[in-house]
Amino acid sequence: MRKFIGRAAVLCAGLALFIGCSHSGTVKLTDGSSSPAAFDSVAVKKVIDSVNQSFAQYLAKGDSVALANCYSTDAKFMGANMPAVVGRKNIQTLFSGFIKGGVTKIAITSTGVWGSENGAAEEGTYTLATKDGHQVDKGKYIVLWKKEDGQWKLFRDCGNSDLPLPAAK
Repeated sequence: MRKFIGRAAVLCAGLALFIGCSHSGTVKLTDGSSSPAAFDSVAVKKVIDSVNQSFAQYLAKGDSVALANCYSTDAKFMGANMPAVVGRKNIQTLFSGFIKGGVTKIAITSTGVWGSENGAAEEGTYTLATKDGHQVDKGKYIVLWKKEDGQWKLFRDCGNSDLPLPAAK
């Protein structure tokens, strides 16, 4: 069960951007560097932070459909110690299993966003817990985003736990 719940943590990093942002000229990135790309990383990060809050609400409500809709139709979830889960419908099934396993709380912190009008990368951390607040995992993630039907969607979701592996039996 712990292994299953631990895998759930990385998927919770999966967050969707519901609007696209563009900006011409030089842009100051969240890491302090500048980019000539037509991309407003500050605005996109604000959207990601908002979606992180919505994502946590979907998980708390047990809404695997809303969680899966954060992903593009051809998304791939690449959690630790498991094969990649491909496609929105399969990701929905995965979320449903996490919810049935008792995972209903997540705290997500986006620590950086970089990219262009056509694709973005996000880096961050997460903490995952059960309904009663028992922490089951914490770690870090990287998410690749792409535009689908004019909206930013999670395209590749990959993360891993900061907790040590259980001792071998």
